[in-house]
Amino acid sequence: MIMNKNMIKIAAIGFVSIVGLSGCNDSFMDKYSETSITEDGYFKTPGDLEIYTNSMYGYISSNYWDVASDNVMYTEEASIYSKMRGELNPDNAGTWSWGNIRNVNFMLARTGNVTGDATEINHYIGLARMFRAKLYYDKVLSYSDVPWYSRDLQTTDTEELFKPQDSRALVVDSIMADLDFAVNNMKDESGAQTRWYRNGALAMQARIALSEGCWRKYHPELELNDADHFFRIAANACQTIMNTGYYELASGEGAYAALFNSLDLSSNKEMIIYEDYSNELGRKHGAGARFDWTTGLSRDLMEDYYAIKNGKAIRFQDVPGYDKKTFLEVFDNRDPRLGQTFMTPGFIRPGSTEPHRQKIAIGGYPQVKFSPGTFDQLEWDKAYTDLPLIRYAEVLLMYAEAKAELGEMTQDDVDRSINLLRDRAGVPRATLAEWMANIDPVQANRYPNVSSLQKGAILEVRRERRIELACEGFRYADLMRWGAGKLMEKAPEGMYIDKLGYIDLTGDGEPDYAVVATQADANAIPQADKEKYKLNVEVLDGNTFELTGGDKGYIRLVAQVNRWNFIEPKYYYSPISTKDIVLNKNLVQNKYWTK
Repeated sequence: MIMNKNMIKIAAIGFVSIVGLSGCNDSFMDKYSETSITEDGYFKTPGDLEIYTNSMYGYISSNYWDVASDNVMYTEEASIYSKMRGELNPDNAGTWSWGNIRNVNFMLARTGNVTGDATEINHYIGLARMFRAKLYYDKVLSYSDVPWYSRDLQTTDTEELFKPQDSRALVVDSIMADLDFAVNNMKDESGAQTRWYRNGALAMQARIALSEGCWRKYHPELELNDADHFFRIAANACQTIMNTGYYELASGEGAYAALFNSLDLSSNKEMIIYEDYSNELGRKHGAGARFDWTTGLSRDLMEDYYAIKNGKAIRFQDVPGYDKKTFLEVFDNRDPRLGQTFMTPGFIRPGSTEPHRQKIAIGGYPQVKFSPGTFDQLEWDKAYTDLPLIRYAEVLLMYAEAKAELGEMTQDDVDRSINLLRDRAGVPRATLAEWMANIDPVQANRYPNVSSLQKGAILEVRRERRIELACEGFRYADLMRWGAGKLMEKAPEGMYIDKLGYIDLTGDGEPDYAVVATQADANAIPQADKEKYKLNVEVLDGNTFELTGGDKGYIRLVAQVNRWNFIEPKYYYSPISTKDIVLNKNLVQNKYWTK
């Protein structure tokens, strides 16, 4: 939870409230409250609701990497990896927790005791219901069918405590009702905010509606055929935000990069809601330590960025010899966002005087997006740059995607959304006619289940979304909602190495690495060269990475090759823990995990 200055003075009271409500963490028992510590003399004024809802801000947080997805090479373990290796089962699955939802329900069940300005009261009720909607939708994404609880339960509520799951349709309808109340009752505020107001709730409504529309369209196993209803909600929510005139894309030289390494986003017109960090107040995060740590960005992501030729944006795959281009060559004549997301040759980190030599053992494509600009922020939990939580660019992308999914996208829609992003980036504008007439075979092969009227538009909007929102934590959820889990099976690849021997990665014409086949080859490297160039030596024999062609090719991690199998539709969902079913025998195992 990131608190702004106005929240700090009441943090202690909010903490007492949560401690009183969270004394029991058991996934069964935390459906109801064991204590009434906050009931007497509390929930009397709108100020009480404000204090209580402050404790909910941590339920929605920013992200600054795309682990795990096809956007990254990741050397550590991730839950999706163990699932795809067949290691997850109901007996070792984690139990589900209801603590946060119970905290929200505890307040909502007591708002009838509050007196005061009805507008203020309804604002905080709407805020709490928005948080509940997000918390519940996260459960839907994991399990699909879950029990719906609209109030905190007591020990005497045995029927509710022991009820089975409700259908996804019922739960999502309840979620949308929460969001409807939120957008119709929360107060309206313009400009960048660290607090949630109506436009933030509208963006959350669009996020959830767009996601659910895609789940219902691209997941036939759900047998729910009303996707357009949700796409319409998403498009309308985005349109409402766009019509306010409050927001615009940040512009000017370096504007895109500055969104992710700024010390102060309070005046940035692209921010709908952001997290306010501070060195002076000790509010910090870990983005500075992500650089070249356990992840590298993927070749697959790199190739999705446009090349620019003769004033036109073209596929990178249409560039002659694209698949043999080295680290020093892939950035030539590309979408400028590529070099503001991926580290480029010659990059010098804060506190250093020499170009950074990246770790080729994790692919060779370090992420510079979100990398802070001063040396004191580079260690874990030392960064104090502000972080975007919802920015206007995402709203434009959601609007474009919803319109394309509805089959209603026009050139005006493209100009009001995608082309604004391209203008800011310095990429030539797109035309709907071109998208429809020349469907990119790479995108079509990546998403073979797209067969809609405006297929070309859907595919290109997905590419634009991947580029603009890279490393902001959206990619895995996007693949899941699009029914594209199979893309997780392939071991991600990094940069291309054209031959064994000396390699220049900094662009100064001198070697930085020697990549050789055996230890004997490494021993044969002249000591004078090692000292002169300060060579980093990598021996392929017995290493954690390999080259796809043996003595040349793309870098990939040996342990990830042919190790993953994404079983559809099973792995789009998680199993119910056996422990939860033992506690409540009316629960049934997730139907996609029963076989």
